[in-house]
Amino acid sequence: MMQNLHDLSIRIKLIGSLVTVVSVVLVLSTVAGLVEHYQSSKAAMVNQFSVLADSLGEASTTALAFFDDETGAEVLASARLEPKLVFVQTFDSAGNRFASYKQSDSVSDDVLLSPGQDQILFKGEFLHVSKPIVYEDEVVGRIYLRASMRSLYATTRHKVYLATLSLLICLGIAVLLGSLLQRAIAKPIQQLAAATKKVAREGDYSARVDITTGDELGVLCDGFNTMLEQIQQRDRELEKHRTHLEELVHERTSRLEAQTQELTDSNERLERSNQELDDFAYIVSHDLKEPLRGISRYSSFLAEDYGDQLDQAGHEKIETLQRLCLRQENLIDSLLHYSRVGRAEFAIAPTDLNEIVEQVCDMMHVTLDEQGVDVRVPRPLPTVKCDSVRIAEVYRNLMTNAVKYNDKPEKWIEIGFLQHGQENTNLLKQDGVVFYVRDNGIGIREKHQQSVFRIFKRLHARDKYGGGTGAGLTFVKKIVERHGGKIWLESTYGDGTTFYFTVEPGVVA
Repeated sequence: MMQNLHDLSIRIKLIGSLVTVVSVVLVLSTVAGLVEHYQSSKAAMVNQFSVLADSLGEASTTALAFFDDETGAEVLASARLEPKLVFVQTFDSAGNRFASYKQSDSVSDDVLLSPGQDQILFKGEFLHVSKPIVYEDEVVGRIYLRASMRSLYATTRHKVYLATLSLLICLGIAVLLGSLLQRAIAKPIQQLAAATKKVAREGDYSARVDITTGDELGVLCDGFNTMLEQIQQRDRELEKHRTHLEELVHERTSRLEAQTQELTDSNERLERSNQELDDFAYIVSHDLKEPLRGISRYSSFLAEDYGDQLDQAGHEKIETLQRLCLRQENLIDSLLHYSRVGRAEFAIAPTDLNEIVEQVCDMMHVTLDEQGVDVRVPRPLPTVKCDSVRIAEVYRNLMTNAVKYNDKPEKWIEIGFLQHGQENTNLLKQDGVVFYVRDNGIGIREKHQQSVFRIFKRLHARDKYGGGTGAGLTFVKKIVERHGGKIWLESTYGDGTTFYFTVEPGVVA
C-alpha cells in the first residue's frame, strides 16, 4: 500500500496533500464545534431544569406543610408551560408520593432516581433531576423532574448535517485550488524527471531543463543543468586519459608479473634453503654424535678391560667422561629439535585441552606416582584452535619442571585457565583467556625469572634436581609464540611458581 502511494505522480501527491490537510483541519474544527455545542446545550438544560425544580419545590412548600395534595397538584400543573418537561413528582418528608404531573397519559410515572438522593442524570432520551424541598432550613420533601432531550438531539443532528455539507463544499474547493496550484509546482518537476530518465536510459548528457521560475525549483533545474555540463566535461577528460591509463595498466601488469615471478623464485630458493638447512642440521647432528658415541664406547671398554688397573680417581674420571658424552649428545638433540620447532608447519585444529592434559598425565603417571604429586584441574578446560601435539609438549614440559623442582613433602600441580577480571594477573586483552600451570615447588628468584627461557640456561648445578639440558622452557616459549601467544611467569621463591600462556586465536568452544 505505501509503495503504491510512493509511486503516484507528484501532481496527485500535491492535490492529495492539500485535500488531506484541509480535510483534517475542517473535520477537527467541526467535531470540536459540535462537541462544544452539545456539551453547552446539556449544561444549559441542566441549569434550566435545576432552577425549575427549585421553583416548583418552593411553590409546593405550603401544600406539603398542610398536606394539601390538591394544591400541590395545581402547582405542578404549571409545568405544562415547559414542553420539554414530561413528568414531575413531589414527595413528603417521609418519602411518600405527594403530588405529580404528567405531560400525557402515556408517560410513565416511574421514578428513576432514589427519592433520598440529590442527583442529575442523563439516561436514554431524558434528563432526570432529584432535589430537596427546603422550608425554613428544614427539608419538608423532595421533587423529581424528567425532561425530554429529543429537541436537543434534533438540533444536534441538524448541525451535524450542516457541518457535513460545509465540509464537502470546502473539500470541493480545496480540490479545485489544488489542481490550479499544482501546475506551477509539478510542471518544472515533471520536466526535470523527464530529463533525468533520458540521461539514465540513453546516457545523453546533452539534455537540459528549461528554467521558467526563480524559486527553489528554478535553482534545482539550474543546478541540474550545471551538473550535466560538468559531467560532459569530465567525460571528455576521461576519454583523453583512458588511452594513457590503458598503457599504464599494461606497463604495471608486466612489472607485477615480473615481481610475481621473482617472488616465486625467492620462495623456491627459500624452500630449498630451509630443506638444505634441515638436512645440514641432521647431518651435523649425526656427524657430531658419532665421535661422542665412539668416546663413550671406548670409555666403557677402558672401564671394563682396565678397571682393575685404575684407582678410584681413574674410575671417577671415566664416569665423568661418559656423563659428559651423554650430556653433549642431549644438547645436540635439543638443538636439532629446537630448529625443527621453528620451521615445522603446525596442524591447527579445534582441540579439547582436557584430553591433552589427560594424555600427558597418562604418559607421566609413573613419575607422578613415584613422587606422590597431586594433579588438580579446578574446572573443565575449554577447546582451543591449536596444534594438539605441540600443546601437549607445552604441558608436558611445564608439568615435568613442576615435579622436578619441588622439595615439598606434599607436592601438587594445578592446571587451569583465567578470564578477564577473575584474578589480578597480566591478561593480554579485555576478553582474553589465559592458561596456567601452578605448583608449590621451590620457586624462582625474581632476578632469574626472565633468563629461564634462554636455551641451555640452568639455575642449578648440572646434576641437581634431576639434571637436564635447560632447553625445555625454550621449546615451550617457541611453541607458544608460533601459536601467536605469549608466556610469562609469577613466582615467590620457596612457595612455588605459576606459568601463564595464551594461545591465539583462542577459545572456540
